[in-house]
Amino acid sequence: MGRGVPEAGVEHQVQQGSRLLKGAVVGLCAVLAICAIVITAAIAYRFIEPAPPRALAPFGVSALPVPVGCAIDYVMAEGDRLILQIGGSDECRRILVTDLTTGTLLGQYQFPSQ
Repeated sequence: MGRGVPEAGVEHQVQQGSRLLKGAVVGLCAVLAICAIVITAAIAYRFIEPAPPRALAPFGVSALPVPVGCAIDYVMAEGDRLILQIGGSDECRRILVTDLTTGTLLGQYQFPSQ
């Protein structure tokens, strides 16, 4: 008789621990499911409603050093750079690199005749 009581107490503790573990697992699954739903909704919202592009500050008129009698042969925008190829006579041959956000001339490559 004395033997049945301790076994019943251990069995009750095991059942109680098992219920507690099951409750913790269900709770964690619910938290993970809610996190997955929130992340999926945030990603879907970004695709549907993308962030507006960053507004560039106006810089007014930017004077670029194109010599008189020279022509602009090619213009290309790459990232925040504007690249102009100047052609015409041998004195005109150069490439100008400007900053699109500020309009300033960053540098130029000249190709002098030899």
